[in-house]
Amino acid sequence: MGKIRTNSRRWELGSEFHWAGLPEPPFRKWPAPAVWLMLARHAVAALVQLKSADSPTLWLPSYFCPEVADCCSSLCPIREYRDLPQWSEPDWKSLLPGKHDIVVAVNYFGARTREPWGRWRERTDCVLVEDHSQDPFSPWALNSTADFAFASARKTLPIADGALLWSPRGLPLPNQPNDGDWSGAALKVAALMFKAEYLSGRGPDSLKGKFRQLQLRGEDLLRRSEVSCISPGSFAYVADGVPEAWPQQRKSNARYLHDRLLAIGCVTPLFKKWPEGATPFVVPLVFPSQPERDGWQSALQKRNIYCPVHWICKTSHPEALALSQTMLSLPVDQRYDRDDMECIARALREAAAVMGFLREAAG
Repeated sequence: MGKIRTNSRRWELGSEFHWAGLPEPPFRKWPAPAVWLMLARHAVAALVQLKSADSPTLWLPSYFCPEVADCCSSLCPIREYRDLPQWSEPDWKSLLPGKHDIVVAVNYFGARTREPWGRWRERTDCVLVEDHSQDPFSPWALNSTADFAFASARKTLPIADGALLWSPRGLPLPNQPNDGDWSGAALKVAALMFKAEYLSGRGPDSLKGKFRQLQLRGEDLLRRSEVSCISPGSFAYVADGVPEAWPQQRKSNARYLHDRLLAIGCVTPLFKKWPEGATPFVVPLVFPSQPERDGWQSALQKRNIYCPVHWICKTSHPEALALSQTMLSLPVDQRYDRDDMECIARALREAAAVMGFLREAAG
């Protein structure tokens, strides 16, 4: 992915992707056959609709993207089972599906292996669906034996929309939609372009407000969309696969930044390591409280480092809710290199001094 070299006034890190040119080979190929949809939540909804004759209940983990539940809430009953990213496996006692129920398993941040779910599945009859959005080419994804799997391609690639659904077991898939309302995707494409121009130093400073407005309006339209086909432009971008260089760059960035964090010792990474062959989605940090997390997020934002929260959960599980209130994700994707990771580490050291001063003053 072509890196945009910005002047110091326009340098920033994180938030949504910018347009950085066309991908170049060699490519990692997507699983096939696959159904390509606008959003990952559409993949889950399409499966629920496919299995509607069996009246399934949809089981979702307590720590999960709430938009999936919102999208499917009118289609079937939804139940929650207890799971957290830092656990090696869910609380199996909280997961008791019926034969026709749909269970969504998540490879959080690319940090899990398939063995615990594989052992559970050997003794459990259900429709198992794996979410590989945060590491689509992990060893778990490549060796999956689940009934179905999906990945939100737009989470790791600079596209406006796009998710794929496939069956590792070769089961029949939902029909491929042929159309959709792509107005939200069109706004997000414009945002990709405007952000690239802004970062390159072109246009007025007010351009940032314009592309942020386009991002937000586009996302709102996507959120309200029905199950739809991926937009033609996004599919053309991803059809050949993912450039080999991109997950390698993400992996290199994550390892370097993780080592720097351990060296400076001012924050606590959620994970100490990732499985062999995995590509970290982000480097997640965990803080003692939500006010402290929010303070760090604000301090980094003042240094033009925009860190998302994965996710703002709606859950009855107190541990999952607490984690969603205290975790922050450091971006490490292919837009960036080692110099950018050094900028994050330096900003964290500077923020640590400020946060320590504030804690002392409050005490």
